[in-house]
Amino acid sequence: MSDDTETAILAGGCSWIMQQLLRHPDGVISTRVGWTGGEGDNPTEENPQGHAEAVEVVFDPERLSYRDLLEYFFQVHRADLGEDLVGSIYRSEIFYTSEEQRRVAEETIADVDASGHWLGKTVTEISEAGRFWE
Repeated sequence: MSDDTETAILAGGCSWIMQQLLRHPDGVISTRVGWTGGEGDNPTEENPQGHAEAVEVVFDPERLSYRDLLEYFFQVHRADLGEDLVGSIYRSEIFYTSEEQRRVAEETIADVDASGHWLGKTVTEISEAGRFWE
């Protein structure tokens, strides 16, 4: 990541579909799909080892704020469906890369819940970013 870009790591269902959706906001520079959030090395669909399918989004924060990216993220996936309905590899999770991202994620989730947009409470987890397996 250079000084003029920021990286977000988001999980919200099938990573290939999420990647296509997360490419659209103005300010997104690049995306790649992979796995993160688990315990083992070299996860696969057959052996995810606790990882979630995720999308790494590199963006220009001068053109797209992290908050705006998260708001878009919540518009394009069902953040109220728990692992029991979608499976743990398709869970909704935000992997923060800084304390500021963690704070913004917590505020955004609180605002999404307060909006009443979803039938149920948002189940999106917030975790510190670890290794991303492409």
